[in-house]
Amino acid sequence: MPNAPLNPEGQSIAEELGYPKNTKLLVVNSDDTAAHPTFMEGVFETMDAGIVKSTSVIVHDHNEEALKKVANLSKQKPEWGIGVHLMLTNEYQNRYPWKPVLPKETVPSLYNSIGLAWGTLEEVELYANPKEVFLEFDAQIQKAMALGIQVSHIDSHMGAMYRNSYYPDAKIDDLRMAAVKVARKYNLPMTVNTFDKNSQKTIRFMDNNQMIRPDTFFGFYELEEMNSHMSYEGSSLKKWMTALIVNFVFNFKIPYTNKSTVLDDIPVRTEIIKSAVAKIVKPGLNHFYMHAAHAKSLGGYEVPSGFNHGLGLDKIVRLADAHVWSSKEMKVFLESENIVLINYTRLQKIMAKRAKGNIGNSIATFGN
Repeated sequence: MPNAPLNPEGQSIAEELGYPKNTKLLVVNSDDTAAHPTFMEGVFETMDAGIVKSTSVIVHDHNEEALKKVANLSKQKPEWGIGVHLMLTNEYQNRYPWKPVLPKETVPSLYNSIGLAWGTLEEVELYANPKEVFLEFDAQIQKAMALGIQVSHIDSHMGAMYRNSYYPDAKIDDLRMAAVKVARKYNLPMTVNTFDKNSQKTIRFMDNNQMIRPDTFFGFYELEEMNSHMSYEGSSLKKWMTALIVNFVFNFKIPYTNKSTVLDDIPVRTEIIKSAVAKIVKPGLNHFYMHAAHAKSLGGYEVPSGFNHGLGLDKIVRLADAHVWSSKEMKVFLESENIVLINYTRLQKIMAKRAKGNIGNSIATFGN
């Protein structure tokens, strides 16, 4: 997708923030805060290192105390931006269970057979009623705000809000539009999957309505996932071409095999991230998502293992991410790339100002 259009005054996002027009702005966002105690402590430690200035909280049925802690800490750290990591899934299931905020009687299609949030994205696509998704997203934002969080933006846990909807009688864009609807309601910048052609219609709607979204959106979790995420399937020619492209952009070879220790993962992850940032980040607003954790929380919790990854892999990923994004090496690299690190706090104010300017004006409709 091309960059978001200029504002009505002909300014880019960078110019609205007071930077030169072609500045490379980068939000590094640590996902999943407040979902689990080890995530909380790892995120705070990483943000204290200074590179990561943005995080997003998962809001579920029983993490009020964690959300209050985030709210209290953010008052001491006004330079941090706090978003809501809109949640429709729990990949940990009974290893660390959580439910939607709204009760099953209100949003029955968002619960699985054991009374938890869905475990996979495919289940969300098939069984989540987009009308109930909107109600749940709205409830998650309201809960975060009620507990004292000044919400700067919305993004998506496991990318659920970027997916197609195959719910009976729903339109294919309805999951994405449920998120757009709450973003407009609260004047919140919203992330979108800028590399997914299925999102193009939604992105055009956002642009037509002056909603703030990143120009590029990317990140990594399990590195072995690149084997399938980059279409490493099909004919030998297709595999060769895919491997060539991945090696050029990310500076590593597929098929890739995950490392078995944090220390082995860190150097590979560092080089892949540096290569991707150098080749993907462009003038405009860029968003990189990462995941930090602490090895063991004060309460004795350890990083849980999700059912969509091998046992122990979540811990390796999160501890390695925390190290990479706290390192002097990464800080020096970003400076060498002339990248300006920001969060969505000021952008949220710009979006609210834009919304006021639209009062009484016609609003573009979806599909135009």
